[in-house]
Amino acid sequence: MRSLVMAIFLFMSAISAAIGEAFVSLSTDPLLVWNYSVMAVLAGITGVVFWFYVRKLDAQEDELNNMATGHVGSTD
Repeated sequence: MRSLVMAIFLFMSAISAAIGEAFVSLSTDPLLVWNYSVMAVLAGITGVVFWFYVRKLDAQEDELNNMATGHVGSTD
């Protein structure tokens, strides 16, 4: 399981490095307006998409926190 988590972490790092390399050409602007503007818009869109995915969990938070403890694979 640890190797799977590390593989996902490294894959996400590779994707972020590729996105960073894609936006290097925008850094020629001395004020860097486009670079920061594009990153701000991408972060805002990602935040809205994340909220859509987890908004149902927010409504169920108290119910999920009060669940009984389960034991996976227990033969008791």
